[in-house]
Amino acid sequence: MKALVVIDIQREYIAAGRKFQIKLIGNSLNNAYSMLNFARNEGWPIIHVQHLQDGDLFNRASDTSDFIDGFVPQANEALAVKGNYSSFSSPAFVQFVAAHADHEFVVIGYGSTMCCLSTIVDGYHRGYRFAFVKDASAALAVNGHSETSMHEHASAILERFARVTGTDEESMVEPLHLAA
Repeated sequence: MKALVVIDIQREYIAAGRKFQIKLIGNSLNNAYSMLNFARNEGWPIIHVQHLQDGDLFNRASDTSDFIDGFVPQANEALAVKGNYSSFSSPAFVQFVAAHADHEFVVIGYGSTMCCLSTIVDGYHRGYRFAFVKDASAALAVNGHSETSMHEHASAILERFARVTGTDEESMVEPLHLAA
């Protein structure tokens, strides 16, 4: 059984000129959308994590903290609000994970070097199983390291803590085998 964890798919990452804008977000955002729709169609438990805080970034009063269009939680999906990197900083997330402890948590969202990495490592140490959908995430460029380089390095690190996978692999539906 699987559950989808949708981390911080918020406008902060697509807003031009913002400090956390990921310029190469397009493909990963399309893949994240595909994964979300697949999980919805398959009836997976889904939790959306939203980073909110005071200050310039992810400010709860700013529209840049809103979910990107197409990623707003549906009525039957859980929502966890956090103010720190790890989603485990949210009591609602801790409750969701505990309620679905027998599931593998499939993670999509942003950024691979921050909140996705922190959540997966934190959860690994708590005994949970994770999969990281590499092509449904991306990273910020930092200190002269490109977005692509940062994401590749984060994905390599995450191989120690999670099953690193891709959208095509995760969204494959097992064919129906009829008895002859």
